[in-house]
Amino acid sequence: MAQVRNCWDAGKALEDAFTGAATPDPERDVLTQHLWEAIPPETLRSLTPEQYHSLKQAFQTAPRKHTLDLRGVIPLYFTQFYFVFLFGVDRRRETREVVYDRRQAVREGTARLIGGVALGVFLTVLGLSAFALWYLLKCLVGTDILPGVSLSRYLRQIL
Repeated sequence: MAQVRNCWDAGKALEDAFTGAATPDPERDVLTQHLWEAIPPETLRSLTPEQYHSLKQAFQTAPRKHTLDLRGVIPLYFTQFYFVFLFGVDRRRETREVVYDRRQAVREGTARLIGGVALGVFLTVLGLSAFALWYLLKCLVGTDILPGVSLSRYLRQIL
């Protein structure tokens, strides 16, 4: 987790990074400020003006995805409330399709796992049943396949 630093130190580091005559504009966006604070001051001091401007532009220019994006704060005496009103083309379908594909893959993987376990249990039961049937037929016919070895005698010793 990134170490939280004082905003004054981050602002000083930004001013040090900006080697032009003007000081950098104060960051009003919380996310942008957090991104600047996450960069170590030594790295900020080593930035060239072009690198600084490129980073600033990358941090501050998020693509607008809504035709109408209305945000505001309603200050009251004891607290503040914020509101957001968004209006635009519904692009959530694309996200839902990705989530659906992931869920479908998980379902298929789970189905394969359950199918594999069921197949293993079925083959085990089938093998044990075949052995029991073979042993029952051997006993009914009275043949001694392995001379001196008896399963019933062995089971009596164990129990």
